Amino acid sequence: MSLMDALFYWLQMKLVSDSRPDDEAARDTAAFFAQILSEDHELTSFEVVKAEDAKIHVAYRKADGTGRTVWFDREAAEQLFRTPVLSREEKALKEQES
Repeated sequence: MSLMDALFYWLQMKLVSDSRPDDEAARDTAAFFAQILSEDHELTSFEVVKAEDAKIHVAYRKADGTGRTVWFDREAAEQLFRTPVLSREEKALKEQES
């Protein structure tokens, strides 16, 4: 998995887990991508540093001391956050109502 993909997936899951503090699966998934960033890409830190109307900026630092700030499209990053997660039962009920 590329560094940018891992950062984007981590960002998506961070936004979801921040918005749903009781969602253990979201926290675990964010931690999984954080582990990939740390182990596979040797990042020592990564964090959201700025959120604008259209962009979310993420800064990261590598083990060699180099760092960078990148941005991601806010709408794309918030897609999972804005889309409700339904159980099988909820999906079936919704389909019956349609």
